[in-house]
Amino acid sequence: MEIQKTVSRKDADTKKTIRLLVVDDSPSFRRMISTLFHHYPKIEIIGLVEDGEKAMKWVVDQKPDVILLDLEMPHIDGFTFLRWLMAYFPTPVLVVSSRADGYSVFRALELGASDFFAKPSYNETLSEHSVELVSKIEVLSKISKEKLFKKYSVSELSQSNATAPVPPPRSKKSISRLLAIGASTGGPPALYEIITHLPEDIPAAITISQHMPAGFTKSFSERLNKSSNVPVLEAVGGEQLENGRVYIAPGGYHLLFEQRDSKVYTVLKEKSDQDRYVPSVDLMMSSAAQIFGHQVYGIILTGMGNDGKNGMKMIKEKGGATLAESEETAVVYGMPREAVQAGVVDKSLPLDQIVDEILKHYGLTRKK
Repeated sequence: MEIQKTVSRKDADTKKTIRLLVVDDSPSFRRMISTLFHHYPKIEIIGLVEDGEKAMKWVVDQKPDVILLDLEMPHIDGFTFLRWLMAYFPTPVLVVSSRADGYSVFRALELGASDFFAKPSYNETLSEHSVELVSKIEVLSKISKEKLFKKYSVSELSQSNATAPVPPPRSKKSISRLLAIGASTGGPPALYEIITHLPEDIPAAITISQHMPAGFTKSFSERLNKSSNVPVLEAVGGEQLENGRVYIAPGGYHLLFEQRDSKVYTVLKEKSDQDRYVPSVDLMMSSAAQIFGHQVYGIILTGMGNDGKNGMKMIKEKGGATLAESEETAVVYGMPREAVQAGVVDKSLPLDQIVDEILKHYGLTRKK
C-alpha cells in the first residue's frame, strides 16, 4: 500500500492539475459540471459557487487557474465580478452563456474574459460538448495572468474612446484592395481594438474570420457596428464588397469570394464535419489571394492552433503583405507563432501598434 501511495504522488507531480472555479447560479448546471469533470482528472474543481460575492472570496483564498463564469447572477453579477477580478487578481475566464445572449458575452470579453462556451440547447446534453469545454479550459490555463491584465487594459482603453457615430451606407463601387483578418481565442477584444479605430475612408474592404459558433457572430458584428467609424455587418452571402466596410464570417460558415466582371462578392460555404476551424482563416485568405493577388493585406491575431498559416503563405506567394500580432500582447500566441515560424509574416507587432501599421500601409494617418 505504501508503494502505491508513493507512485500515485509521483504521477500527480508529473501532471499539473488545472484548478477550476465554477461560478453559476444554476444548481442543475453546477451539478452537471461536477459530474462531468469526474471523468477528467486533469481538471480539479476547487469550488462551486452561485454568485460573484462568494466567487471573490474563493479567488482570494484559492487562486484558481481558470474560472468558469455565468453572467446573470444575484448579489454581484458576472460583469461586476469581472471588473474586480481583472483589477486585482487577473485570471483566465471562460464565460458560459446561452446562444441568445450574445451581447452580454461580448461585453464580458471587452471586460477581460478570454473566451466563451455556449450552453447546450434544450435538446442537447453537456456531455455532448465536453471535448470542446475541456479543450477551452486547457487552452485558457496556459494564458499568463500578466498578459491577460495587459490585454484587459487595452480593451478598456478602446471601449472608452469608441464613441464615433456610424456613417451612412456608401454608394457601391468596385474595389481592388482587401484587408483580411483572422483570429481565435482572445480575438473579439483584439478585433474591437482594431476595427473601432479604422477611419471611414480606408481604401479597402475588410473581412474577418473569427472562430466562433453559430448564433454569436451577428451580435458581435452589431456591437462592433455601434462603436465603429466603418459599417460592420455579418456576411450573408452575395454582398458586393465595398471600400470602408467590414464583413464578418458567420458562425458555421466559411467566408469566400467570387469575381463577376469588375466586382467581387461574398460567398458562404457551409462547414463540414471534417473542418477543424470554423470559420476558416485559411480558406478566407486563400480565396482572397486568388482574386486580389498582391493587393491583399493579411493579418493574424491571437488564437490557438495553426489556422491562417496556409492562407498567409498563399498571400505571400501572390505578392501580398502580411502581419501578425506579437507574443507580447497575444492572449494565445498559437496562430501567430505558426505563421511566423513558417516564414510567411512580414512583420510582428503588439496589438496597440497594429492600427497605425494598417493606416501606414494604406497611406493614412490616425486622426487626432
